[in-house]
Amino acid sequence: MRKAISVSACVLGLVLIGLSGTSPRPAKIEVVSTFEKRCSSCHGKEGSLFEKEFEKKYKTERELTEMVESMPGAIGMPSEAIAPMVAYMRAISRGEPYLVWTRESQGALEGEVAPQGARIQARAGKTNLKVERSGTNRWRIRLPQNVKPADVEFTLSHNARTVRLRLKDSPYTHAKP
Repeated sequence: MRKAISVSACVLGLVLIGLSGTSPRPAKIEVVSTFEKRCSSCHGKEGSLFEKEFEKKYKTERELTEMVESMPGAIGMPSEAIAPMVAYMRAISRGEPYLVWTRESQGALEGEVAPQGARIQARAGKTNLKVERSGTNRWRIRLPQNVKPADVEFTLSHNARTVRLRLKDSPYTHAKP
């Protein structure tokens, strides 16, 4: 009897752990359009006035984050918006394309990409997904049935630079230094 209870408790525990796992969620900020509205008057469209590799001036990740937080454009920005903005700064500094997933609605994922000329490819396993571009920096993909956001992987390319993003890891590129 004890063995049956122990096995049942273990199975129940594993089921609860599996159910408590978090699925990927969109970022809570439209990074590219926020940058264009709040920051581009000083830093240029898509950060064009930043010097190349400027992030190297900051010895730690905290220093780079503090720099972003200290900018006038960051005033009033919610705290959960800072990390995606820092990631965008990293992409600009490295001259690499940046992608952020911002919305999930009716079986479709939407987001932004910079620079606007970046090429976006999306896959779920071995299935290529059609990427629709609307406006200058917007993208959208419709998910086939049985495909979850965690299954989606993006490949971005621009000016011989390539960046990959798996949504199961992060809703935006350059999340890690």
